[in-house]
Amino acid sequence: MPRLHASPLLRESDLQLIRVTCDGHDAPRLKDEYAASESLVLALHGRFQFRDARTRTVVGPGTGLFMRANNPCQISHPHGGGDACLSVRGPWVRRFVDPATATFAVSAEAYVRLQALLARVARQEPVERLQVEEALCLTVSRSEPRATAGSAPNARERNLAGAIAHEVSLRFDERLSLEELAEGAGVSVFHACRVFRRVMGTGIHQHQQEVRLRHALALLLDTRLPLAEVALEAGFANQGHLGNAFMRRYGRTPGATRKGRLPFNA
Repeated sequence: MPRLHASPLLRESDLQLIRVTCDGHDAPRLKDEYAASESLVLALHGRFQFRDARTRTVVGPGTGLFMRANNPCQISHPHGGGDACLSVRGPWVRRFVDPATATFAVSAEAYVRLQALLARVARQEPVERLQVEEALCLTVSRSEPRATAGSAPNARERNLAGAIAHEVSLRFDERLSLEELAEGAGVSVFHACRVFRRVMGTGIHQHQQEVRLRHALALLLDTRLPLAEVALEAGFANQGHLGNAFMRRYGRTPGATRKGRLPFNA
């Protein structure tokens, strides 16, 4: 039997991320396996063959898999190699995945964004719920009608993106979820992500981060709040979280900025 190793990366009440590695050593005769709950399986490297009553596919970095609870299936590694996958579990999966579709394509852009997020988790850097949801939604995004190539966003798209940006700007210091923002705008999370990026040229979490950084910059230059309080007031988890984000964006530390060495790209 193949040996599996599971490493929890994120644990929330409705969403869990688990990295699962497998050595790929199959038993002489395959037996049916059963998933205890619905889960998304996203290959981080390697590949495996999946088969159930309706589906036969090879899961690799370009193909994701939706596993149904208590559905008999067989997983094998005919090539003899192992793999590493991200298992996404919890009620979140049922809300954002089409249960009629077992597999879905994972774009290179989505894969790179997901790996960047997982690298931050591995380094134990602060990762926000909105950031996780956005990366996952990009990964499992269902196809929607696309605008004509080269066309400008229409009024409805601009209004939608503006409404989401308004809510983020108003509540930048809160722990917003993507579902909450999309529901407030009256659209699906997938549509919200796609339209916002099309109109604003950036993701929703990136926009939130920019708003927070501008507030932090203002607090640094216009108040004498301690740096730890500046971080919390601007919506960051702690002073280190602010320092890393501030340095990446402005090329200066918060402390240096307060001392008069202003960022050159603000």
